Amino acid sequence: MKALVVYGTRGGATTAIAEEIGKTLSAEGFESMVKNASDLKGVKVEDYDLFVVGSSVYAGMWSGKAKGFLKANQKELASKKVALFSSGLAGSDPAQADAAKQSIEKTAAQFPAIKPVALAYFGGVVNFDSPNFLAKIMANAMKADFEKKGIDTSKPVDGRNWEAIRQWTKEVAAKAR
Repeated sequence: MKALVVYGTRGGATTAIAEEIGKTLSAEGFESMVKNASDLKGVKVEDYDLFVVGSSVYAGMWSGKAKGFLKANQKELASKKVALFSSGLAGSDPAQADAAKQSIEKTAAQFPAIKPVALAYFGGVVNFDSPNFLAKIMANAMKADFEKKGIDTSKPVDGRNWEAIRQWTKEVAAKAR
């Protein structure tokens, strides 16, 4: 079976998640390709059996390119196995677990023809020195809260749980077979 992992990212943290998903799918016997949603030239949806589509989340919103892939291909994806994931701070904060779950469900609901086999919201990375102006403003607005929790803000705060990402991907692979 062939799997396509499509992702949208703003700061790069979602790239690493997508790559890990691709590696895990390959280990599960899938022929996997990982592509940034802004670089899909030559990709034919009909060539794949499983789609794992994800995006970083800023201000509660997915990247436009990742949403654009789902919108442009929702008719074809309606008959395929699809899993969706988000990446952001809510994914690593137990206090925001309900909000994270609602966020990915709300994203999925925007594409009613697509019936995902799995949804996930993974932790992201906060980079206080991000070259992205908006990301840097948002990160620095959260800095004091991190420091109150005893989190070292002299370096990026990485909330990604690699084992959880691999486990979810294995479950997706099992559902896609």
